[in-house]
Amino acid sequence: MAVTRRQTLIILALAALYPLATWFLFATKPMGEWLQIVSISFIYTLPCGIGALVCFLGYKLDKPARFWAYGAPALVMLALTFLSWLFYMEALVCALVAAPVLCLMAFLGGWIMSLILKKTRDGRLSVSVLVLLPYALSPLEQLWQAPHETRVMHNEVRIHAAPEVIWSHIHEVPAIQPQEIPPQWIYHIGFPRPIAATIDRQGVGGRRHATFEREVSFFEVVTHWEPPKKLSFTIKADPEFVPRTAFDKHIIVGGRFYDVLDGTYEIERRGDGTCVLHLSSTHRLSTRFNWYAGWWSEWIMHQIQGSILEVVRKRCEQAA
Repeated sequence: MAVTRRQTLIILALAALYPLATWFLFATKPMGEWLQIVSISFIYTLPCGIGALVCFLGYKLDKPARFWAYGAPALVMLALTFLSWLFYMEALVCALVAAPVLCLMAFLGGWIMSLILKKTRDGRLSVSVLVLLPYALSPLEQLWQAPHETRVMHNEVRIHAAPEVIWSHIHEVPAIQPQEIPPQWIYHIGFPRPIAATIDRQGVGGRRHATFEREVSFFEVVTHWEPPKKLSFTIKADPEFVPRTAFDKHIIVGGRFYDVLDGTYEIERRGDGTCVLHLSSTHRLSTRFNWYAGWWSEWIMHQIQGSILEVVRKRCEQAA
């Protein structure tokens, strides 16, 4: 049993050195032109290589077993993802978003390696190819421009108050106390909570300043002013102004991969004396896996927009 335990530790150590070295190379500025962390090469082929390496080492240092082919690759990948957050290599939100894909690709790599090892006694060439694949694909991937995609995200809430009351609480938002914000899971994993929104003057061209925790600011210009019905504004987030401690470097708002372009409040009067307040926003995604990143960004933004609407609803109904 002691030998097996020692061999397992050797396998885990070797399997950890590979992604650690790859992360440092992909994260360093000199290699930034050719090696990108937010890429198919890193998100898909790296965990596949990790899974293949774990399976290969398990078969060679221990014995061929289903655990090394199917279980160990995903478990090792999950542990590495947790450690990347624990040692501040990645933010918690990035670790949570990436974990399902990383573990699935690690499982796939282990499965592929097990099939190879069943047909050949020496799988060193095959495992070397899978391990080096991210380095070969990443420079080629940079020649392909990441697609830009825009999505509109919409939330609404019914409020028992007059449109004029609601309007007074949306064109400018006084300081929000922490206890006013509903307990959304995104705030527990590190997203800044909204604080306030001020405006320098009423009407089209007015400048709103929306602030969030940890000194995050968004600069907005009013493009549609129709009280008490509709308020629209462009949103500008300067990535150099947003503190790096507020968001993960890979999901900086206004950065290379993600941005919020505009927002709109619409007040819909209902016949029963209530109103429905709509909040929509347009977002840009620029990754090579927008289908997956978009699903997460929608979920996160619905949480944020929903919490803002809930604050407005409570304030309006208390005022009414």
